[in-house]
Amino acid sequence: MNKVLISGYYGFSNAGDEAMLTAILTSLRRQDPDVELTVISGHPDMTERIHQVRSIHRFNLWKIFRAMAGTDLLLSGGGSLLQNVTSHISLFYYLSIIALAALMHKKIMLFAQGIGPIRGTFSRFLTRSVCRQADLITVRDDGSLEDLCAMGFAKSDILVTSDAVFSLPPGRKEAGRIELESLGMDRNRPVVGFALRHWKGEERFVAEFARAADLLKKESHCQILFIPLQFPGDEEVSCSVRDRMTDASDVYFLDHKLSTQAYQDLISSLDMLIGMRLHALVFAALNDVPFMAVSYDPKVDRFVAGMKGRVVNRIDRVTAEEIAALARTLRCSDGKQERARIEALRSEAQANIARAVALLKH
Repeated sequence: MNKVLISGYYGFSNAGDEAMLTAILTSLRRQDPDVELTVISGHPDMTERIHQVRSIHRFNLWKIFRAMAGTDLLLSGGGSLLQNVTSHISLFYYLSIIALAALMHKKIMLFAQGIGPIRGTFSRFLTRSVCRQADLITVRDDGSLEDLCAMGFAKSDILVTSDAVFSLPPGRKEAGRIELESLGMDRNRPVVGFALRHWKGEERFVAEFARAADLLKKESHCQILFIPLQFPGDEEVSCSVRDRMTDASDVYFLDHKLSTQAYQDLISSLDMLIGMRLHALVFAALNDVPFMAVSYDPKVDRFVAGMKGRVVNRIDRVTAEEIAALARTLRCSDGKQERARIEALRSEAQANIARAVALLKH
């Protein structure tokens, strides 16, 4: 029986990361029904309950050591694990897991990683030294490839693939509309979703999002739905935006966590999505929902560039007028212009799992 240990930002109620884990586990089980899966998690009990896997705590070093000793393959990813913009400690943590696997002579795959930004000479040197031990490196965008090449990797050492979430089936629009009704919304009126998060400069951008929501309601008579992908943080930002609006009628909140499929269902039923959260944008793209991205991190820019989509502006400069103007353009779009690109990304996500399974056989 093959054994796989998965390292990532799992168990923290972040819907995007949990969607990646769902996609990885589902695809691995489809290709190898007998595979034994263990996930390193911030909350192992929750991970075991949601994903039906064995899980160990990310800081239980003894259990990690034992799991590593018994595994055949370490999957590091997906997601933006190797970066130090949010935390230097997290970069060193994920590198230490990879280094442990190398010391124990385990197969290692960097799985659909979003690399960077990694700042500092020592951090870049350490990343290069540790990641060279991997048997296979796959990244989810060209920007990640460029970052690794700037650290000394050859392009031939790296495969550009796609985010694991692209392997998921699309949402069920009727189920999404039922969810809208359960939130008190009128399923027959247009709905614009906002997927926001905490970030620096919040006092300014909260006011701009509030004005944008007011403008959108006035121009298109739409309903506004705030969709937190991580509780409670995203909900707090959304409440701040609502409280700054001049008219809070027809404004609704998703006030509870959803499964990955249910998030897909809900977002598939929107008429438009305005998002900071990367995987809210991915869900929209998968379901032909017109979307605009508000950039706060290179991973958002890289995704939208790959999709030839719309970035309204960086979070520190975005204005309500820009959001409203782009929304007028998007209202004339059906979201399907990138369907060929989505299918290519879906094929790449599925091929990436096949590459992991192939490593197990060698």
